[in-house]
Amino acid sequence: MKERDEEIQICTRELYALVDSVSKYKEYMASKISEMKSNLSETAGAVPDSYKSSSPVQFGITVEANH
Repeated sequence: MKERDEEIQICTRELYALVDSVSKYKEYMASKISEMKSNLSETAGAVPDSYKSSSPVQFGITVEANH
């Protein structure tokens, strides 16, 4: 019976270590996803600004409106 209790305690410690590891990984991934979303948002904001700064007028092209 004592041997079985020791085995249960070992398995319990291993399970807690695994859960802790998964929890830390989950936190890490949440942080990375947040960072990626921020970078994506920043890039999405920069694309229109980049387009505006290189407008067709800059290249000598005129855009006619069709009405």
